[in-house]
Amino acid sequence: MRDFFIKGLEIVITVVLILAAVGIAVVAIGALFGGVPVGEFRIEGPAMAAVVALGGYLGLLVIGGALYLGLGIYANTRRTADALELLITLRR
Repeated sequence: MRDFFIKGLEIVITVVLILAAVGIAVVAIGALFGGVPVGEFRIEGPAMAAVVALGGYLGLLVIGGALYLGLGIYANTRRTADALELLITLRR
């Protein structure tokens, strides 16, 4: 039952990351038609879209990487525990 929830969490994380990537693309396309004042300058057009896309995808990469790292640590810990249990059983 525990594996079911871990696999389900992995699927949910994957779907959320894909939806976030699509959302970032939509916002970047929307930024092509708008602008944001930054101090005395106004960033607009392709430059703003590039800034939004770069910032969004870098943030998504960091968060997604951290989430998958947590799942990977769980999987490695489980495999290590199974290997140690097998080793202890074989030595008896």
